[in-house]
Amino acid sequence: MISRALILTICLVLLSGCQTISERKQADDLLEVLRDYEAVMRWSSLEQARRFLQPEKAGEMVATTPRDLRVTHYEVVQGPSMLGEDNAVQTAVIQYVFEESQVVHELVDQQHWRYDPEAKRWYLASPLPVFK
Repeated sequence: MISRALILTICLVLLSGCQTISERKQADDLLEVLRDYEAVMRWSSLEQARRFLQPEKAGEMVATTPRDLRVTHYEVVQGPSMLGEDNAVQTAVIQYVFEESQVVHELVDQQHWRYDPEAKRWYLASPLPVFK
């Protein structure tokens, strides 16, 4: 006959395993969102990048892509790094040109990402980069 202590121990082990699976899914979701964000930025589409913002910030921000903007390079230089269960940061360097001038510009995009447990989704909590 199995003792109550053994059954309780087995249940605790199983529950802790579920939490690990949940955390792993959350980390995988972050990596997927970061790849999607990078792709949008490489295509120079700030209008599409708005969908990564937290809903309350997306409505405030008017993001338009200058017609002659072309991102020429996007490189993650740090991250992603977790800052607790629901926060992550990543730093990317973005090089871009305006076709009219053909001068290469560079900016550092310090991204702060937050996980919304209700929506089960990562959102960009920092503003979109400004291309000047």
